[in-house]
Amino acid sequence: MATMHLRNIIVPVFLFGSALALTGCVYRFYGPIPPSQELVQIVDKTPEQYVLQVDDGSVKRQYEVPRDGRVKIAIRSYRFPCGVYLLGTVKVGGYADPLKAWSISITRNGATVRKLSVRAVLKLSTDQAGYHVLKLKD
Repeated sequence: MATMHLRNIIVPVFLFGSALALTGCVYRFYGPIPPSQELVQIVDKTPEQYVLQVDDGSVKRQYEVPRDGRVKIAIRSYRFPCGVYLLGTVKVGGYADPLKAWSISITRNGATVRKLSVRAVLKLSTDQAGYHVLKLKD
């Protein structure tokens, strides 16, 4: 009777241990995010005096700000890093967001007035036309 009870305990423990050992950590490779255009509006008395610069770590693009302050910026295709999952379900790594590392700088007369991550700009409130509104002070 004791051996039967012991066998009933050992078998499930062995099966669970085997499943745990075979599963381990899993890496998920996420698909690419396609390139896009984002709309930004610089709000200031004289927005045309500013230059908006986007730095994605490999390329720096500059955009002259027109009189109405509205700029379309190009966001290149990117990919989130591999996600690391314990037992295929519990995420334990791969939290980096490329858009938090990429920056948008607003300069006036060669001096940087404000610098934000691309992710921070995308979190700004939008107007009715879909422009992310970035208010500057003179």
